[in-house]
Amino acid sequence: MSQLDLFPQSSQAVSPVPSVDDVRARFEDLLSRLRLATSDLPLTERELAYWRVVTPQMANWLPQAERDAVCAEFAGHVSRLSKVAA
Repeated sequence: MSQLDLFPQSSQAVSPVPSVDDVRARFEDLLSRLRLATSDLPLTERELAYWRVVTPQMANWLPQAERDAVCAEFAGHVSRLSKVAA
């Protein structure tokens, strides 16, 4: 018996491929937080940096028109809240 036989091996590696519905749900959570904000950005600097990188990448899972709308809405809210906070 080899040492590998002593430990169970996973039969298959699961790839975390998101569904379009998962992507929409994550964006809806993010955008609803931004929509409700009136004076301060509801994200930390670290979260904002993360979402600035992730939004255009994650939006690629959506149809083009929806992708463009999500990215534009995100940028608009960040711009609006940044001006209010300044």
